[in-house]
Amino acid sequence: MDTNKKLNELKMTYIGQADLYGTGAGGGARVKNMVGLFKRVGVKIHLITYSFYSDKFGIEHKKIDQSLETTTVHTPKNLPRLLKAFAIFPLFFYAWKSCKNNDVIFSDITATLSSVPAIILGQIFNKPIILDNIDIKLVKVVPDAINKCVAKNADMVFAISYYLIEFARQNYDCKNVVYVPNCIDINCFKIDLKAREKIREELGIGEDAIVIGYAGAFMYWEGVPVLLQAFMNLAKKYSNLKLAIMGRIIAGCDNVPKIVGDMDLKNDVILIPSQPHEEVPKFLSAFDILCCPKIDCEINRAANPVKVPEYLSMGLPTVCSAVGGITDTIEDGVDGLLVKPGDVKDLEEKLEWVIQNPEHAKEIGENGRKKVVKKYSYEAIEDTIKHAISAVIARKWKKMT
Repeated sequence: MDTNKKLNELKMTYIGQADLYGTGAGGGARVKNMVGLFKRVGVKIHLITYSFYSDKFGIEHKKIDQSLETTTVHTPKNLPRLLKAFAIFPLFFYAWKSCKNNDVIFSDITATLSSVPAIILGQIFNKPIILDNIDIKLVKVVPDAINKCVAKNADMVFAISYYLIEFARQNYDCKNVVYVPNCIDINCFKIDLKAREKIREELGIGEDAIVIGYAGAFMYWEGVPVLLQAFMNLAKKYSNLKLAIMGRIIAGCDNVPKIVGDMDLKNDVILIPSQPHEEVPKFLSAFDILCCPKIDCEINRAANPVKVPEYLSMGLPTVCSAVGGITDTIEDGVDGLLVKPGDVKDLEEKLEWVIQNPEHAKEIGENGRKKVVKKYSYEAIEDTIKHAISAVIARKWKKMT
């Protein structure tokens, strides 16, 4: 291992947990943003990952540009979960070939199909390993002992929230943990007025309509039913109010279309299928208020959701639940609005305040974008990544000598 290599000479094997070009939800957005960060500091990347919700079956190789190539193991979305696990074999094979010639390995702690190969190959080829801690597992399919073993064998751990920093230290006994919050490409997440006009026309949204927007998963902890209840109450007062919900139903999710029907809101709620991550800003541009209505539960206390800096970066007034890393991202009343998690009345009142105070709300929205530019953009996190990679390579070299 040559510690004198500059960052722009380093090669990384990134064993990912989601397809780079999948929908803009959860881990997929983190993979995309980490790739963006690594490329920004000059690291060349081979991303080896799996796509569990694909429309095809097979292995796909792509050379994206001079600094990024991808290998994706596609498994059809209707394939049983147990069979999907067999994706680990081709993933391990291609990771083996890649790790042998590259300088550093990066993966996610809780995605076992990615993290276990990363640790094994790191040990075999004596390469530094960085693991990304982006959430906690609610369903204990894999014993905690495996995750602990994986984490303890990493040379460095990234964590997206202060909760997860302490979790990694206390539960996984990690000594070298670095705070790397979710960050975004601010050149992508910004208002697009042409897209706003086009999409509002396509969705049948009138010029005078005020649209509350939500984009993300429909898992119960996201709190979409809470948003629907608050909206239903507000819609009785404001005839020009609309709610746009963008996402995909998968097993275990809230059945949002059914809830909308049961609440008799079909004429006021616009349901939009989940979109590729790069298309999300165009849809957010079509909305007027953005909302993240998460409930209070363990997974949200640990989280620092990427949708929050994405929302804020749009420069639109953003209303979010005060839970987990969201409270570190938003200063209530300054660059966003915070509400008590799961409290329909509080959410309703804050949304109504935005409706009734458009000028002040606009200022808060603008402050939100400034906050993201300063703290949660690629540019803001770049130095952290540079120092982390340099430090982990130097530390690995010291151990070897």
